[in-house]
Amino acid sequence: MTTPDIGTIDHAKLLTRGSHPGVQTAMAWLAFSHLPEELRRYSEPLYRAGMELVLTIFNDSAELVTALNRLVEAKDWAVRAGIRSSTGEPGPVPRPQTVGDIPTFPTANDVAAERWGTPLRPIRDNPQA
Repeated sequence: MTTPDIGTIDHAKLLTRGSHPGVQTAMAWLAFSHLPEELRRYSEPLYRAGMELVLTIFNDSAELVTALNRLVEAKDWAVRAGIRSSTGEPGPVPRPQTVGDIPTFPTANDVAAERWGTPLRPIRDNPQA
């Protein structure tokens, strides 16, 4: 099995396999491979910082999730600052012709199946039925 490239959603999933869903989601948001090349340099250092936290803090906690979420916020602002620096004004950048590596997030059923080996049961309006 080959290791996925750093900054891809597959790398974030591999890095956070078995982690708290908040850790998984934050690292997925930090992935940067989907960004246009000129914006990746603003995002990559924040992904690497998140990766370092996940690799050195062995127990998932509210504090770790908060730290990763702050990195997600910093990524958003860093990319926006990079756009303004490049274009001279705020606003969206032209979309690339092709979009790849779009982040996907685990569902509650995915997490339940991984942890307990079975998906969640659906909730019924009438539990007696």
